[in-house]
Amino acid sequence: MWYKLRPVPTWTDIKDHARSSYKLADEQDHSFKVVFAYPDNRLQAVIVSHYRAMDRSWVDFSSACCRADRMDPEAALQQSFNLAVGSLCLDGDVYVVRHTAMVDHIHLTDLELSMHAVARAADQIEQALPLYEPASDTLPDVDEVEQERA
Repeated sequence: MWYKLRPVPTWTDIKDHARSSYKLADEQDHSFKVVFAYPDNRLQAVIVSHYRAMDRSWVDFSSACCRADRMDPEAALQQSFNLAVGSLCLDGDVYVVRHTAMVDHIHLTDLELSMHAVARAADQIEQALPLYEPASDTLPDVDEVEQERA
């Protein structure tokens, strides 16, 4: 049986695909931000970053969901276990939903699914907290993430 091999995407392909489908809120060499709108005027930002590790090219999807003092660590671990995609991680004093994949394993058509899954999970965690308080503003800017990775 003959199978057609799909071309392996590059970071540039990923950024170009995202740019053609969304208005990027911020764009740097190794990252970009997409903001999704939800009912009740809620916004959820997803930062998509590119980096190299173990001689491979990786892409990271992150979305802030709450400040660390708003969720008990045990509750955070339980939340993380229930996520369909990614995990709940502590980034400084902010919990983020984070999903990482190798670039050459990403299908460009699934890029949007990963961004939406991370954004939706972070939004649902935010909404479930008592005294809903958006954490989207607490995620560092894209250029801060790049400086940390350098």
